[in-house]
Amino acid sequence: MAEYRQRLNPALIRRLNVARVFHALRLAGAASQSELVRTTGLDPATVSTVVRQLRDEGWLTTTTAPSSGRSGRPPTLLTIDRDAGILIGARLEPELVRVLATTLAGETRADWQGRPGRSAADALDTLSTGVEALLTQLGLTWRDVKAVGVGVPALMSHAGRVAYGPNLRWRDVPLQVRLDERWSVPVAVDNDSSAAALAEKLFGEAREARDFVVIAGHSGIGGALYLGGRLYRGHGGYAGEIGHVRVEPEGRRCGCGDRGCLEAYLAERALVAQLRERGRRLRGYEAIAAAALAGDAEVLTLLDEVGERLGRVIADLIDVLDPELVVLAGALSHVVPWLLPAIERVEGTEALRAYRGRCRVKASTLGTEAVTMGGVGLAMEAVLSLPSWLVDQEGLLAAPGREPTRRA
Repeated sequence: MAEYRQRLNPALIRRLNVARVFHALRLAGAASQSELVRTTGLDPATVSTVVRQLRDEGWLTTTTAPSSGRSGRPPTLLTIDRDAGILIGARLEPELVRVLATTLAGETRADWQGRPGRSAADALDTLSTGVEALLTQLGLTWRDVKAVGVGVPALMSHAGRVAYGPNLRWRDVPLQVRLDERWSVPVAVDNDSSAAALAEKLFGEAREARDFVVIAGHSGIGGALYLGGRLYRGHGGYAGEIGHVRVEPEGRRCGCGDRGCLEAYLAERALVAQLRERGRRLRGYEAIAAAALAGDAEVLTLLDEVGERLGRVIADLIDVLDPELVVLAGALSHVVPWLLPAIERVEGTEALRAYRGRCRVKASTLGTEAVTMGGVGLAMEAVLSLPSWLVDQEGLLAAPGREPTRRA
């Protein structure tokens, strides 16, 4: 790691130091400067300089620690100021635009949702309406918005252009450019599952994982690969389309135009369609989960069948990638308790023997907000002008109080 840091230019090192202190405070909630020295691995002078900068920018507040009974003055504790500004996170779906306003530390302050309309322009109008509604609700203005992050269920280029979003029916939409034209604050856009993976790393189940996979379900099924401590995007930026792995040759028609994709069985509308064919009219993942909880035999049978298909995909991912964790996120998390038995059954027989039991499969604790909180994570990265993976090269996004992992 020391050699790696020597290759960074001074401006990047300064941003990295700010991000390290910021994330250490975000995770700890409150910390003294001496505690920040320990958790970040930075020297006291550097921590003091960063703290001074963050205080000058109005990001920090100070309190006095409760008395410990020892002699001497109690230490001063630093916290990220709840009123220093807000981050906006959003997800765009074919039938829903969901928007969150959070503190700089990612604590939710308000939320809003609305219908997107038919076109990309309509969806962006709805998104703008939602942001304005949140500002009105909070009594804030655009001067209080530090950045906006948006997750979209589509193939996204590195430059923020939607190449193809089959469920949205968008093709070749310069999303980043259009949002930059609308707003003067920093804006970041990404694939929804990639955003969900960032949320799991910053706020969720994967804070201590360096190799994990996210499979997220809403209108479709998306995936993201977080490998070697950073998001893996592939050559064109489109890696991770797990929903379009073929699970049934010549199977059900998928929104992408092919047949037999995992999405054609596991996406919300796909489950609803399959249940309708079995005489059950349920409106979405949440209603399906309620029926499963009530013991509906048809629902339970279908979820077991779909869980087996998902289990085979996960077993293959384990064989190829050897991740330590697979997180099932988004609205899909509603039905995960009824998918897990089949996933574990298949994984226990179809993954390579050496890998069996090594990978945990869990429902996201962020639930349906995984993508929206991913938007918050994108906004946080935009404010810090630094990707989170770079901050995490020494394990600094792990649980509060954990000592940094030292690497040569």
